[in-house]
Amino acid sequence: MTPLRRQVKRVSETKGLTIKQIVNLCECSRSHFYKVLDGQRTPSESLQTKLMAVLEISEEEFAALLQANKADEQIKVSTENNNLNAVRLPAIVRKLKPKTLLSYVIWLVSLICLTASPYYFYAYISDSKNEKIELKTGFATKFIKDVTIPDGTPIPINTRFTKTWRVQNIGTVPWKEKHLKRITPQDPNLCYSRDSIPLPTVESGEIIDISIEFTTPKYPGTCRTDWKMVDAHENLIFPDKQGLYSIVHVVEEKL
Repeated sequence: MTPLRRQVKRVSETKGLTIKQIVNLCECSRSHFYKVLDGQRTPSESLQTKLMAVLEISEEEFAALLQANKADEQIKVSTENNNLNAVRLPAIVRKLKPKTLLSYVIWLVSLICLTASPYYFYAYISDSKNEKIELKTGFATKFIKDVTIPDGTPIPINTRFTKTWRVQNIGTVPWKEKHLKRITPQDPNLCYSRDSIPLPTVESGEIIDISIEFTTPKYPGTCRTDWKMVDAHENLIFPDKQGLYSIVHVVEEKL
């Protein structure tokens, strides 16, 4: 999976959007969309703008993703070529002189480092961006564990249950007048819940449990909802971080 594909998958899971919905937002054909994700085509300026909006990333980050895509493709081609030459390579290596062999090894290691560097650069700037935001605002959080209803828990249809997460304020400022907002749209086929719940004031270093009551739908299936912290004006506090989420398997019969 290319870096750009991974980013689209992450946004799909975080926002509760299907790939079809993302393609529709980008206003292009499905085949063209996947060829862009796989680095086989260069996106137009219009498609790039729409993708950046969906992924919520800057032009610099998008360029880094495209570069990482190319690096992945180069590694793939290099791997295929290595597989084709796997039988002949030992014989060739045996014929090389020690100095020539050392030069070949150095060249190969340099090539691997060069092709892999764009991906690690993107990961670095993403992490740096999060760190800069946390240093600037003083807000930082740490997920500790699911207190109740671990991911994948089977729950019967039309059943109420309470999901509880345990988190810690590891920032330098308290959380005041904050809410936990449901990011996943309400849908008859998904678990029903309130759209948001108020959070108590949480001091720096304090650990709290956050609970939300859900009701499973009347049909069996997998139910996932995503949540993020917002302020009084519904601005996301941690826009680039994975929020809290609940995943349950809705089953037909009582257990």
